[in-house]
Amino acid sequence: MRNRSPYTAALLLSLSYALLPQISQAAAPPDRTEAKSSVATDRQAPDDSQRPADTNSPADSAQNERPDSEPATNKTETPPAAPRKARVLFISMQGCSVCTRELTRLRRPGGDFDAMRTKGWKIGSTPDCHLQIVDRTEIPELVVRYGIQSYPTVIGVEGDEIVRSFKSGCTTPLDSWTFGFLLKGENERPRGTVSEAARVASTGSYPLRGNHWSIEGEWNPPKDRIVSHLRATHGNQIAATYAIETWSIEELKSLHDDLHEREGGGATTNYVGSGYAQPTRSVNFTSAGHKMGF
Repeated sequence: MRNRSPYTAALLLSLSYALLPQISQAAAPPDRTEAKSSVATDRQAPDDSQRPADTNSPADSAQNERPDSEPATNKTETPPAAPRKARVLFISMQGCSVCTRELTRLRRPGGDFDAMRTKGWKIGSTPDCHLQIVDRTEIPELVVRYGIQSYPTVIGVEGDEIVRSFKSGCTTPLDSWTFGFLLKGENERPRGTVSEAARVASTGSYPLRGNHWSIEGEWNPPKDRIVSHLRATHGNQIAATYAIETWSIEELKSLHDDLHEREGGGATTNYVGSGYAQPTRSVNFTSAGHKMGF
C-alpha cells in the first residue's frame, strides 16, 4: 500500500470532519414527538362522514337545509289545551275605547278579576279558560257564525251555542256577578247591589236587566221574534195590561228572562225591581265557603 504524504492525510481528515454532520442527519431516526403529534391530530379530526349529520356543514348535510319560509319545529311544544265546554267570551276589537276602558277597570288590582281568580276562575286568552278574552281577528269564524257586530260582546257559551249574553246600559253592571251568571246561569248577586243608570231605549213599561237568556237558540233575536215567542210560549203568564208589541227590545228581553227563570228554566231571579223579585237565597261571592261550581 502506497504511503500518503502528510499533506494528503491532513486533507482527508478535514474532509471527513466537514461531511460528518450531514451523514449523521441522514441516518437519524424520525422525531418521536412529531410523529406522535401527527397521529393525535389524525385521531381528533375525523372526516364529515364520521360526524353526526347535524354537525356537518350545510353544504354536506341535507338535514340542515330548510327554506326560509319554513319555521323550525319544536318537538317538545305542548299541544293546545282543549276548549272548555262552558265558558265566557269577552270579544274585543282593536281601537275600541269601550273595550279598553272595561278591561282596565276589571283588571285593576283588587278588582273583579282578582276576586274571581281567588275563587278558582282561570282568565286568559285561550279557550280552556273560564273567561276567555279574545280579539275578534283571532276568532273570525265565530264572529261570522254568531253575527257579532258590536264590541265588546260578552257571551256565555256551551259548546258551539250561545246560551246567555250581556247587554250594557240595562242597569246591570259588568262585574264578577255577571260573569258568574254567564258561566253558570245562576244569579248570585246580593240584594241591594247598586244598579247602573239605564242607557238604552225604554218605554218605562218594564224594569231592565242586562243578563239575558237566549231565545230558542238565538242570543240576539229581532223584536218581532221575541214578541212571537212571548205570546206563543208565555202568553198565559203575561199580564193583560202588557202591550208588549209597543215595548223596546230590551224590555221584551228582560220580561222573557224573568219568565224563563220563574218557570225554572234557569236561575231564580233576584233582580231588584224586575216584576218577579221574590226572595231567594243570597250568596256572598267572597265568602270562604262559597263554591263557584264549575
